[in-house]
Amino acid sequence: MELLNSLLNGLYYGLIAPFFRFCSSILTLLLIRPMTLFHLPPWLQVVVVAVLVALFAFLMRRLLRVDERVEEFNRRFAEKRREQQELRHIPDKYSRDALYRTTDEELNEEYNTFIAYHYARYVMIYMLPLFLVLAWLNSVFSTSWLVARYGHPFIVTLPENSFGISGLSVTFIFLLAYILTLVVGFRIQRRGRNR
Repeated sequence: MELLNSLLNGLYYGLIAPFFRFCSSILTLLLIRPMTLFHLPPWLQVVVVAVLVALFAFLMRRLLRVDERVEEFNRRFAEKRREQQELRHIPDKYSRDALYRTTDEELNEEYNTFIAYHYARYVMIYMLPLFLVLAWLNSVFSTSWLVARYGHPFIVTLPENSFGISGLSVTFIFLLAYILTLVVGFRIQRRGRNR
């Protein structure tokens, strides 16, 4: 067990952590530094990064042909369902029931496989980039950095209110901009398909 722990520690500290630090440095150099040079406030920088991550998600959807795969699955599944419905014309009850059970199991297996792959693509397209970029942004605009620079741990301060909310965090601003960009993007995409 000690050998496994030392191997995993070596892998993490020798390979994984340096890789993520390198990626963080590159992203900071390519995204945050130019926006800082243009004197964009940190909250706007977070919004720009969120929009870019959402656009990256749409690019990944296109590269992985998600919509085409869903349409193809729906077409194949509907065809197999129609074929299964044709089994009702078989006069022998036992043969009909046996064939129906077999085709039902095949449909269930195909559906479950599709759902598993669909969720794997969903995690790869939306969730993984979201969590990785949020971790990076929370290190760039850390609480200690915000307190040292602005005197409070929020990226946007709010006036006194009855809700007791003093300000908005990096995570809140990022998620709000990311979700709004996805909603607008999907609406634009849907309109494009309906034309």
